[in-house]
Amino acid sequence: MPEIIPIFEKRFQIPSYFVDDRSQLTINALFSLLQEASNSHATLLGAGWHELLERGYFWVLTKMQLKICRLPEWTEPVVLRSWVRKSDAATSPRDYEMTDANGNLLIAGSSIWAILDTTDGRPQRMNMFDGMFLPQERTALDRRPAKIGPLALPDTLPEAKEVVHSDIDMNHHVNNANYIRWALDAVSEEFRQAHRLTDVSVNFIAQAKLGDRYIVCSEPLSETAFKTAILSADGLTTYCRLQTDWDSAVGC
Repeated sequence: MPEIIPIFEKRFQIPSYFVDDRSQLTINALFSLLQEASNSHATLLGAGWHELLERGYFWVLTKMQLKICRLPEWTEPVVLRSWVRKSDAATSPRDYEMTDANGNLLIAGSSIWAILDTTDGRPQRMNMFDGMFLPQERTALDRRPAKIGPLALPDTLPEAKEVVHSDIDMNHHVNNANYIRWALDAVSEEFRQAHRLTDVSVNFIAQAKLGDRYIVCSEPLSETAFKTAILSADGLTTYCRLQTDWDSAVGC
């Protein structure tokens, strides 16, 4: 039986291919790093992607919530930690913290994961991991990822785009980080240059696959908060919903 490692930790420097025009870590790259930390920890515990696939299952991310104090910059050394919290019958919460070299908090996050059957996509019960994980009481955020409700669609839907090969991951559907990229690419450059992202909440609802056509719709909740949905071209299927909060100030 694998050794139970309660908190996964990885130290690394931010590479150039993960930063934007401000030399800061991009949000979609951050999601990729968190996803990789999740799988690395699960693998150490005997429940990673390959281990589950052998049993006919795979992990899916259903919700994520992040608080961003500061985005690390190119070459900056950081420490990324992740741990499992107590599961319920069908979902497994997992938290994250990223700190700088001095231990200052950069990013805190909380996520909800589920396991689906590769044959019929049905959710599986988490009791298959009894005794394998060591759930922690420690929390990165003071709240669980929340449900994001639907937004009002415009009378005229935006032009649809097609899911292409580079959007697809090992499970043959759109990788979660790419939904984030699509949503944030829809933010105007003028607004982006005047603000920084402080909070991101995402609900992953359905799986877009190669060749599907999608649209990105957004509505303001305030001058600095927005709800965004990524939907099928006809607006009938919701792939994911996001809420983003922005600020012009620096720091938490």
